[in-house]
Amino acid sequence: MSTRKQVVEILNQVADLLEIKGVDYKPRAYRRAAREIDSLTEDLTDIYEEGRLEDIPSVGKNTAEKIAEILETEKLEYYEELKKEIPIDPELLKVRNLGPKKVKKIWDELDLTSLAELEEALKSGKIREIKGFGPKSEENILKGLKIVKESQGKSHLSEVLPEARRIKEGLVDSSLFDKVSFAGSLRRRKYEVGDVDILATAGDRDKAMDHYTTLDGVEEVLSKGETKSSVRIKTGLRVDLRIVDSASFGSALQYFTGSQEHNVRLRQLAISKGYKLNEYGLYAEEAEEKVAGAIEEEMYQKLDLSWIPPELREDRGEIQAAGEGELPGLIEGDDVMGDLHCHSARSSDSHIPLDVLVREARKRNYSYLAVTDHAEISGIVGGLTDDRVAEHVDQIESANSAVEELDLLAGAEVNIQPDGTLDLGDGSLKELDVVIAGVHSHFDRSRAEMTERTVRAMENPNVDIIAHPTGRKIGERGSFDLDWGKIFARAEETGTALEINASPARTDLEDKLIKRAKEEEVKLTIGTDSHRVNHLDYMELGLNLARRGWCEKANVLNTLPLSDLRAWLAG
Repeated sequence: MSTRKQVVEILNQVADLLEIKGVDYKPRAYRRAAREIDSLTEDLTDIYEEGRLEDIPSVGKNTAEKIAEILETEKLEYYEELKKEIPIDPELLKVRNLGPKKVKKIWDELDLTSLAELEEALKSGKIREIKGFGPKSEENILKGLKIVKESQGKSHLSEVLPEARRIKEGLVDSSLFDKVSFAGSLRRRKYEVGDVDILATAGDRDKAMDHYTTLDGVEEVLSKGETKSSVRIKTGLRVDLRIVDSASFGSALQYFTGSQEHNVRLRQLAISKGYKLNEYGLYAEEAEEKVAGAIEEEMYQKLDLSWIPPELREDRGEIQAAGEGELPGLIEGDDVMGDLHCHSARSSDSHIPLDVLVREARKRNYSYLAVTDHAEISGIVGGLTDDRVAEHVDQIESANSAVEELDLLAGAEVNIQPDGTLDLGDGSLKELDVVIAGVHSHFDRSRAEMTERTVRAMENPNVDIIAHPTGRKIGERGSFDLDWGKIFARAEETGTALEINASPARTDLEDKLIKRAKEEEVKLTIGTDSHRVNHLDYMELGLNLARRGWCEKANVLNTLPLSDLRAWLAG
């Protein structure tokens, strides 16, 4: 049966193809239905089996029938017919600055339907010759194409983790395996993952592999052997399982987890200490005696190192720090006291009523939650204006009086204008508990202009946090060109925090910048940027980023008790 993700993808692609055809209204209807399904907290299959598809907002009878068809047959005949009529690769529509209307135009003019053909047309100068495009459009499309190509063959951690955990659970529950662990980039919690690597031990390898290759959700068996099998699951993800000897499980886990650079550095250290290190174990070089291998921690211990958390195994100084006993005590999930970036239904692009936000925050045992609705961006997002801030504060205070064991903070996400000013006045900002400022438009300014824009916002005493500082959108646009030395220095001087935005669409800051921010003693926050109920679960993704950036509890503001957080905000 298809997954929710597949249903959402097909509905959105139907909308794109209908828009290319020039159909009115229907594309918006399909996109609304896709958004509602994407935001569900219930399992879509359960809703379908209980006959409640039409209870989903924006899903009428016709759309419900199509969703049922996808769930039952894993395809949609209507979509297949549209693809025959409009044979355009869906990847083309992921290129920034190429919406359905522009894709239709280049299709009509150049009969261009794929990324490869687009790249060739850009190189030959044919795109700039189309009326309405020109050299600037060509430059922007090239940037967008580069981003899409870099993301091909990779999936975001948010999509991979649920599927990988389901497969791992299927192995553990079978009782055919003694040990099961993720390895590779998934265990290191990189935000983009190619294939999933799983390492295991098993008594009867034949039975274990038979079970693995017939797990629910396996679409294709790519290879099958006694020690390694590879499958492709219905979402398209490739999953590799290796079964190793128990005596080598620790060394194999270390070998298949670390980045290539980390492993090379570790092998060099082993040689310098008279050892030989490989996936089978750690050996005394002269006697060829195996001195460790069953337990991963022993591998590091024998090399006079502290055990290195998987997230740090990227050759960024972690081996030296482990040898000197200076590894950070990484932030843990239980350290987080609340979410500092959430949107209620007051923001027109959010679908979370305030009472639902409260309920979900209490489920997560948060002590506080910042309701940071958008300031109004003319023509893009309806939201807070100077006239509405007092009403917003009153609403939060009223909700607070009715809620136990949770404190709501009245906040706003304001927009940093091209000149660094904000779209709410200082008088309004002073009324709020938390002010987050971020760039949401005019992305094409120079490095100096974009840097000065952010610096000026930080210099406003009412701004507490800079939201999604690099401005990137995964698979859509790259990061701003910023002078990070200047950004970090001014953030530290003004006491402004930088956000680790946990939304999969942003994943911003990147881990390397998080590590630099920590080294520059800049405070950080983790915010989910929630616009739908299930987005609150993104906190785990933000924690992964923070850990990969070497963050400890003290580096992240939303680990503070409320009284300390309020004191920091006031200061």
